[in-house]
Amino acid sequence: MQRNSIEEKKFVTVMIKMVGNNCNMNCEYCYEHGNRNVYDKFSTSIQVIEYLKKFTEYERIFIVFHGGEPLLAPKNEVRNILDFIKKNFINEYKIQIQTNGTLIDDEWIKMFQQFEPNLSLSLSLDPVGKQDLRRMNNGEYRSIVEGNLRKYSGDIKNIGVISVAHKFNRYAFKKFIRFLIDIGIKNLTINKFRAVNEDDKAYLSEKEYVEMLEDIFIFWVSNGLYKLINIQPLNSLFSLNGNKICIYLADKRKCSYFKTFYSEQKQSNCCDHICNDEIPCIDRKCLECDIYSKCGGGCVTEFKDETYCDARRRLFEFIEVIKYGSK
Repeated sequence: MQRNSIEEKKFVTVMIKMVGNNCNMNCEYCYEHGNRNVYDKFSTSIQVIEYLKKFTEYERIFIVFHGGEPLLAPKNEVRNILDFIKKNFINEYKIQIQTNGTLIDDEWIKMFQQFEPNLSLSLSLDPVGKQDLRRMNNGEYRSIVEGNLRKYSGDIKNIGVISVAHKFNRYAFKKFIRFLIDIGIKNLTINKFRAVNEDDKAYLSEKEYVEMLEDIFIFWVSNGLYKLINIQPLNSLFSLNGNKICIYLADKRKCSYFKTFYSEQKQSNCCDHICNDEIPCIDRKCLECDIYSKCGGGCVTEFKDETYCDARRRLFEFIEVIKYGSK
């Protein structure tokens, strides 16, 4: 039992949803729309700190302030939590604030600077394509977020952008990457639009996503832009040190490396995509596949279209050629 206890305290990612799923935006592709009435309560710093106390001795911990929109929380409440983490986490810890970027101001930035280099800031922004699926309830969000990125990119050392790739913007990323470089952003993550089926008008098949990643990789490398901006999942997939992104991780326990705080009454021993702590089993077909060790079978809750397996195989063949040359 002692050995298991030690093993379990090696690494964990903790999602803190202290505002529940409350948000000042109403993006079309947000998977949390259906949960907003379920998890709509704000939590106090006392409640969050009490939850975090169980993780203080972990060897490595990644604490993510998530939402909804985490910056809807009162500043003093967030500061209390950050102070607790800084004073009580005895080993390696990292903090990330994942925000839509519309509520950032000088006070937030001054607060976050006090917790660097352990704190990073991640803003959500997609490239302009044929149709924008991000929506702000009141106001034009894009000019606000771009203005905040320009204003604060030099104030926070580790600041990045998370984008969602979908049918309407898949060809807009090259211009977007150059824009981010021009305003001083050094980190970009490109996630695929999560859909429950192929009927969604914005749905991007795995084949289309892989083709897009390959095209972006060639553009990124051939123009020397890899020296100026990190792009995930490309950095991890092409790293000689091995991938660390869960959707490509070949580990049947991977969902259990995440914990989620929703409220004082509701916590989960899995990531936010898992309902009721019931982790779906990885498909036997995936486990027996010859590229499972590289592919990992994807997210266990992800809808997988008919192109999925062939596209993943193509992706990892492309990676092998880039890494080691043609055989």
